[in-house]
Amino acid sequence: MFPGLAITVANAPAHPITQRYDLPVSPFITGCITAALVLLVALAWPGVRRGPRAGAPPMVESWRDELPALAVISRLLTVLLLGVAITAGRLGADDDLENLAPALVVGVAWPVLVLASILLGPVWRWADPWDSTARVLTRGQPGDGTGSVRPAAVLALPWLWYLSAYQYPLAPRSVGLMLAVYSLLTVAGCLAVGRVRWLSTCEPLGIGLAWMARLPRGRLADWDPPRGATALLGVLAGGTLFAAVRRSEIWAAPNSAQQATLLATLGLLASCAVATCAIWWMAAAAGRRSVRAAAARAVVPAVAGIIVAVAMDRNRLTTSLQLLPGLLGDPFGLGWDLLGEPGAGLNPAPLGITGLIATQVAVVTAGHLAGAIGLSRSVRPVERAPVALGLSLLCGASVVALASH
Repeated sequence: MFPGLAITVANAPAHPITQRYDLPVSPFITGCITAALVLLVALAWPGVRRGPRAGAPPMVESWRDELPALAVISRLLTVLLLGVAITAGRLGADDDLENLAPALVVGVAWPVLVLASILLGPVWRWADPWDSTARVLTRGQPGDGTGSVRPAAVLALPWLWYLSAYQYPLAPRSVGLMLAVYSLLTVAGCLAVGRVRWLSTCEPLGIGLAWMARLPRGRLADWDPPRGATALLGVLAGGTLFAAVRRSEIWAAPNSAQQATLLATLGLLASCAVATCAIWWMAAAAGRRSVRAAAARAVVPAVAGIIVAVAMDRNRLTTSLQLLPGLLGDPFGLGWDLLGEPGAGLNPAPLGITGLIATQVAVVTAGHLAGAIGLSRSVRPVERAPVALGLSLLCGASVVALASH
């Protein structure tokens, strides 16, 4: 039902998912253990209904209402940083270790924004550079923030293809082009249909971060998923997870084929479709509308865990974090050395091979466990089975993909 699961079930005795690699047990066994843990917690956790914590500020998305003065200042900095990243990617050094754009955009920004959102809350409201630009260009323009988010699921596919199926996602010229095109598309969409409407229904990054930001202080428990939430969550889960599948031994043969990019594109689409259908089934089988909403809420932290864990693959996140200070002092690779030499003292594998995989497994499992616990807060034990089963299978498939390296 999920990416890699069919291979897992059909070829349980065979290579590659039964080989031990760098964990004490095989990816298949590891996936089974984590899936069983998530299933147990989802079914057995006490069903105590909790609302937002006392004193929690109201949840405000990045596109709503006026901005406080400090948010205006922080957004000016992110708009400047966005411009520098695009310029560096297109005109700076054509080396991903000497150019700011790959480390900042692909290596750090995407997973760190997700992690900060699920830990701290609506950090994207303080950073959103596209909303900042659109606010200036559409000042006084009314907007409607309600509607289906299915357009966001469609628009998420190109940049998930870039991150998961494209062969050179860290090439500076490609990063700069991708960032520039996405920025122009987002601002143009705000001008065409209205800032609030576009950002609340068509811009997948901001929408996803807004949902994840509800996790702190119990705000997610009262979230009413909009129409199309299942589709967007499925695309984010399946598209991100395919990046791990493609870098694993599961996808070794297609990677060496002559039409590797085409096969990867088809694999990405299939992964997104399977994940979307599986999440839809979880919600549909749940029955009551409140349980269907709880199914979507349970998937949100699971998707966040997948994104952060996949971003750690091949030490991309830790390497980018080490490179970033020096690259901020020399974003174009001109040898300025304002904040130290990029890569000086770089530790390419600070966690070690086993430590990295174990950390990834722990992160993705933690995200699914958070979803399982959240499910128990609003759904009676007798109604949890479909969502619990789907959540556990998604966790198991994610672990198999991450551990098959």
